[in-house]
Amino acid sequence: MVTLVDKFVTHVISESSFEEMDRIYLTNRVLARVGDGVLEVETDLDKVIDLKDQLVEEAVRLEMIEDSQTAREILGAELMDLVTPCPSQVNRDFWATYAHSPEQAIADFYQLSQKNDYIKLKAIAKNIAYRVPSDYGEIEITINLSKPEKDPKEIAAAKLVQASNYPQCQLCIENEGYHGRVNHPARSNHRIIRLKWLVRSGASSIRPMLTLMSTVFS
Repeated sequence: MVTLVDKFVTHVISESSFEEMDRIYLTNRVLARVGDGVLEVETDLDKVIDLKDQLVEEAVRLEMIEDSQTAREILGAELMDLVTPCPSQVNRDFWATYAHSPEQAIADFYQLSQKNDYIKLKAIAKNIAYRVPSDYGEIEITINLSKPEKDPKEIAAAKLVQASNYPQCQLCIENEGYHGRVNHPARSNHRIIRLKWLVRSGASSIRPMLTLMSTVFS
């Protein structure tokens, strides 16, 4: 049976710009976060997100991270950042595709955000949803089970964290690649598309951003 680290690194290489020559480097990056004790762990899992989840649990077992939701989310985002292109590459790819198909460019960005687990499909699948007719059309009602409530210990710990205005908000551009902390979600695998719009009433321009974000994604 293939080891957990080897299988995860193989996925990273196949789903990113890394090459086989980078295998040792990637292995060491994983070990730095999860611990050398994971080297002999075997797995029968196949999907990269499942492998990531197992690595996170191994990090808890090896006491490389705290046994908390926040620590798990931070490490998970760091690991999936390995399969995520850097922001400049994401933007180049987006605009190159956008030139001939805006719909495909947005679809590709959405697919990337699923592949790197920024949009957490496994968690969203736990939600209960049903549709009901109304005078205003069909309404979808969702019971959100995808994001568990914070542990009371984490809530208490968040109150002790020194106030910070960085990132300025959970939707601000500074979130791109942000490590995360107990009172701010992990964003290591988060990418933002820069949009440039000309402001006709003045000589300046503004840079809005296209980002996929929701309470069920974060």
